[in-house]
Amino acid sequence: MGNVFFSGNGNGYVSVMSGLPPSICTNLSEVRSGNTTSLKWQDPTDTVVDGQKLCTWSHTVIVRKLGSYPKHETDGTVIKVNTIRNAYQTTPFVDTIEEDEISEDKYYYRAFPISVNGVVNLDPLNKFGVEMYEFIIDPNDSNPHTCVTYTGKNENYTPAYMDFTTKQFNYGSWTNAFFMKLFKPCMLKSDGTVDYYLNPNNYAQKEDGSASDVANVDYDGNAMVEIGQIWISEKIFNGKHYIRIANGKITDDFDCYTHTKKDGSLAEKIYRSIYDGGLVDNKIRSISGLAVCNKQTGNNQITYAKANGTGWNIDEYSVRRLINYLLVLISRSLNTQAKFGDGVRNTYKSDADTGQVVAGTLNDKGMFYGFNDAGTAVKVFHIENWWGNIWKLTNGLFALYGKMVYKMCEGTWDGSTVEEYNTNGNGYIDSGVTISGNSGSCIKKMKLVPGIGLVPSEITGSNSTYYCDGGYFNLSASPLFARFGAASSYGLYCGAFACHVSNYLGVSYWNYGVALSYKTAS
Repeated sequence: MGNVFFSGNGNGYVSVMSGLPPSICTNLSEVRSGNTTSLKWQDPTDTVVDGQKLCTWSHTVIVRKLGSYPKHETDGTVIKVNTIRNAYQTTPFVDTIEEDEISEDKYYYRAFPISVNGVVNLDPLNKFGVEMYEFIIDPNDSNPHTCVTYTGKNENYTPAYMDFTTKQFNYGSWTNAFFMKLFKPCMLKSDGTVDYYLNPNNYAQKEDGSASDVANVDYDGNAMVEIGQIWISEKIFNGKHYIRIANGKITDDFDCYTHTKKDGSLAEKIYRSIYDGGLVDNKIRSISGLAVCNKQTGNNQITYAKANGTGWNIDEYSVRRLINYLLVLISRSLNTQAKFGDGVRNTYKSDADTGQVVAGTLNDKGMFYGFNDAGTAVKVFHIENWWGNIWKLTNGLFALYGKMVYKMCEGTWDGSTVEEYNTNGNGYIDSGVTISGNSGSCIKKMKLVPGIGLVPSEITGSNSTYYCDGGYFNLSASPLFARFGAASSYGLYCGAFACHVSNYLGVSYWNYGVALSYKTAS
């Protein structure tokens, strides 16, 4: 039953014929040049368990379809029936599109391994061009480092982590994962145009080594991280949480709410600020050298963020969901501080000296950086202070007397009934969770709600068990606007999952801040 969803051994998605299907094809490669496409793949071996052969591979059918992936072995044009195992593992099969078949739409290719009994493997991992990674969270395992396991393609991967001894980030097996190249630091003009990309190892420079505007408060735009499309699937099986991360919509349960625009179309890229927001001339700015904007009401901070122009706003919860999943995936752990760095914590002195760091302290530290102390900022996927330094106001989540309600995108494509993010949670999606426990403790339980993500449900943990990060709520008040990451006085309760839904939007405080986002409206 488990193989119906997860397909690491390929024995899922069976046809109506009797018997087991073959395993999946592996090492699929697709290289396009003009009107030709070169395909390589490794055919499955026979399935043998305890010395007994359960399935024998017969042949693999390669099908081409215009506009979308073939759904089955007759859905499109059959371009190859391969009966010699691994005939195209090293030498490609070349498909040529004839002149009268050339179209502006894209052709998609898919392999269909078939057994001697005629059983077809319909696993989506047989699609050429598909990349997918998988992990499982056991919510009953209190150890944050053992409760996450790998499966599928990355079952034997080595996790990534920040080496606090060498002060170098160790990527493990994740250096060439498809999503790593989808995060690019850049200078984004106020009209949403990428002016230029930054040197990923030194933001003071453009890619060509010349000086950048990253610290120029007069620049008409902001320092942002460009993020390409990354798709998410969430399911529950036998009480465990199964998460898949892919480069496309492999099956209908995948979503890409981060890039979903108000009209329902998908933006090719979205943008999130590199830095915590500073305030310049009544605009929230992401510019190196600025102090955080604090002691402003949330209403003002949203107004100041939108003052950059059309498409600009504060953080979106859907982006928090995505990046947190990626952090769990590459580290194989729920304790983000232990794997990536503590962040700025325990540095509060007084309202006049909060200990918060200015933007840009990690400009020359690459894509990831952190340390296991109280005063060094943390950086993940080119974003400074994803946790620590200041609580960041985030669109898309309210607590209504403890009931957690969400909105994943503008428009109603997520199932909400309101077009845009609002300031009261009306029309948002009821997660089915009313948060409980002891506000100010750490998150012990998260309910997985497909299409929404991990919803904090029980706040009775510690900073070394389960999710490790602080949870703050108030059952007697509503509507309470979400803030994430924790601030400079929250110690080991900081972290990627730290969630604050215990105060109103209109409250101003020294540790309440904001970060920018940008997405085209249509």
